Amino acid sequence: MDSRDESESGEAHRPWFRENSADTRRPDGPEPRLYATPFYDAWGELIAYARERRGWDVTHADDSAGLISVRCASRVFRFIDDLTIWMTLDENGLTRVDALSQAQRGISDFGVNRRRIDRMLRSLDEALGPEARLDMGAPNANSPQE
Repeated sequence: MDSRDESESGEAHRPWFRENSADTRRPDGPEPRLYATPFYDAWGELIAYARERRGWDVTHADDSAGLISVRCASRVFRFIDDLTIWMTLDENGLTRVDALSQAQRGISDFGVNRRRIDRMLRSLDEALGPEARLDMGAPNANSPQE
């Protein structure tokens, strides 16, 4: 057993290392997105991204509710994670994207869920163009709840 404490091992700097989920609605979660682009442009990009990913299965997509549900299987051990994406229009008509990715089992995902959300949102940033993404100001505030 290693006798190093949490701060020496680096885990204090990576609290997500010991979690099995990532949520843009949490203060310590990945950064949610706000776009000055039509809802359906962002919706179409997210649906296409999810359908193109190996091991991802879109199980539910409801544009009127702004909800996409995806079952994600890891490549090696085929662990299953659930990804939920919420798209809403804020009071100014801007498109907001939030996401929750969580393992169905286990106590740690070694950051897989956080990286999944980060990669997906970076891909959306690229697809919509740099001028579309807006600064959120206070990240993770006023986001949709389950």
